[in-house]
Amino acid sequence: MIAFEDETTITQKPCIRKSMGLEGEQHKIEHNGSRKKFSAYISMSWPDKKLLYYFYDRMNSTNTISYLENIKTYVMKNCWKRLIIIWDNASFHASKMVQDHVNNQTDWLTIIHLPTKAPYLNPNERKVNQQIKLDVCANRFYTHIEEQKAAVSSYLDNRFGTWNDDIRYDT
Repeated sequence: MIAFEDETTITQKPCIRKSMGLEGEQHKIEHNGSRKKFSAYISMSWPDKKLLYYFYDRMNSTNTISYLENIKTYVMKNCWKRLIIIWDNASFHASKMVQDHVNNQTDWLTIIHLPTKAPYLNPNERKVNQQIKLDVCANRFYTHIEEQKAAVSSYLDNRFGTWNDDIRYDT
């Protein structure tokens, strides 16, 4: 199986995007000033475009390894022989800790790095990450970060479907 992997940070701070309103009036969003955020690690299987995702408090080497271990559990459960992950050159992907971990997973995992500064080669950038921010996060404020995680999760499940039905909250 082949999967494109990408991460995105989703913030509770509301952002205003294009919206309908009277000329000269700016759209206002009531909020409490919270700047809480979380990171979503998202893998899109190719060519069926189903998703596997997990939420973490931040993107780093430790959470990247945890994400790979979560994927490994799913791969082994479904008796797949190999998974090829295509991802970008984020600093935590290229870290020694992650590279050492990947080198110990050669029995089931192959990693292909996309060229630097080429986000247009990863379909997750346009089809998933940008759409989350436009369709779920723009022009609204979620009172609790868990409410926002649930909205993102529901959106991803309904729009793309998932590899599995496991709970994806790791924070």
